Amino acid sequence: MALQQKELIHFGRAFALTFTIEAVNNRTMKYLFFIPLMLFSVLPMQAQEVPVLFAKQGKDASFFMAEDFDQAGEMIGKAEFLTGESWYDRAFVKSVKASSELPASGGNTYKAKNAHDFNKNTAWVEGKADYGIGESLTYTFDFARLPRYNGNLGINKILMANGYKKNRKTWANNSRVKQMKMFVNNRPYALINLLDSYEIQTVEFDKVMFPKGKVTTVRFEITQVYKGDRFKDTAISLLMFDGVGVR
Repeated sequence: MALQQKELIHFGRAFALTFTIEAVNNRTMKYLFFIPLMLFSVLPMQAQEVPVLFAKQGKDASFFMAEDFDQAGEMIGKAEFLTGESWYDRAFVKSVKASSELPASGGNTYKAKNAHDFNKNTAWVEGKADYGIGESLTYTFDFARLPRYNGNLGINKILMANGYKKNRKTWANNSRVKQMKMFVNNRPYALINLLDSYEIQTVEFDKVMFPKGKVTTVRFEITQVYKGDRFKDTAISLLMFDGVGVR
């Protein structure tokens, strides 16, 4: 907690206590000046920071089924993501939306849904003129109209291809996410520090469960970036999930 905030809390408590004592024979004044004491007392709870998380380096070979890999770990031929048993066997994301998108160019699109299409060769690219600080992706998990759903599904891990993973040159030319803030139903949930890595990385967090009959949103907002060699455009090829309730 910042020093100024501590001083403010102490001042508020002293302020309220002083007037409470002076107004001890005046019931109206006593309760009037007791209110600041209650308000300042809850400030430490509101000022609590969200958990800070750090990505772990993964290997593409653990997540992609490719025809082959070269010595540098580059996939050769067609590559399929999450071909084995996964959270997506029973779970799903209803929609992915972005605060902005780079306009299509040269036959390539940069829509939000590209970050969740199981394809490393596509990407969501934010559409701002700068590095996209403050831009975001919002995932909607809708279990409001599934009568047989019992509330057992949730997520506890991000599977991420950070940057434009079409190939190493494209990845280096475009910017990548260095840090992002995670929100659940518009409430801050975690601050996530990512690796500047071409290969898949993972981030584990306290599980977010999807209640029966409810819609849950999970938003990721860019707060820092790794600058690209040529372009300011910040890209995410894959931001997908693992979780609970499917095994």
